[in-house]
Amino acid sequence: MPPQEVATGDARDAFQAYVEAFNAQQWSRVVALYSDNADFRWTENGKVVYASKADVEHAYQWLRDNAASARYLPSDTNVTGLSRDAAQVATRFTTRVETIDGRRFVYSGEMRIELKREGKAWKIAGGEARVTGAVPPH
Repeated sequence: MPPQEVATGDARDAFQAYVEAFNAQQWSRVVALYSDNADFRWTENGKVVYASKADVEHAYQWLRDNAASARYLPSDTNVTGLSRDAAQVATRFTTRVETIDGRRFVYSGEMRIELKREGKAWKIAGGEARVTGAVPPH
């Protein structure tokens, strides 16, 4: 099988692991999927919101402390292997979060996730999202 096809399958599994961990509210598992490389960047609506894995961890700490329920619902997902060790996920999504004090956040949009193999594991190496709706604090 060509390396790009292998990468596509591996990246699809990594993305599915993200979806499952998020929906199970297993925030440590979610954070573990992110790269801690110095060049990591995540942008939302054109603004860098996470410049490190520590920034990502801080955002998920807010969810750990405040979320009563959380659901990430991807749709129209396309996974593309770019090389043996790199892939990209493009997806539409809706995320719903309800806090322990009754606040509700619903946001949706499109995102592109860059995945890279680091050792034997696939990691979220960066990406971007265009988001509309009520987003939880980060």
